[in-house]
Amino acid sequence: MARFLLSAAVIPGPGTYHFERCDAAAARQWLLAGEFVSAVGYAETARLIADLFLVECAVNRAMIAMEPGDEALVMRLKQRVPASELKGAVGVDPASIELGLLRRIQ
Repeated sequence: MARFLLSAAVIPGPGTYHFERCDAAAARQWLLAGEFVSAVGYAETARLIADLFLVECAVNRAMIAMEPGDEALVMRLKQRVPASELKGAVGVDPASIELGLLRRIQ
């Protein structure tokens, strides 16, 4: 089973998926549960994740593919933030973030 960290709620390929929202505590638990591949494409977003969850978050613009059994933690901003504001990522209000777990069923 592969594990991914995504900064957008995307379906990375055909299949059946289950998505459910989670809170920050569940997200941190998921992050600490084992290795994951970051698919976070922007340094500011990676820094925000690192600051909020106290984990390493690599910048990686690679496309991912999920196989049955794979899962991803999705952390996305509820609305687009102007780039000038995102540069101070630590100032992003945690209430403006949506967290969820995406699992590929088949």
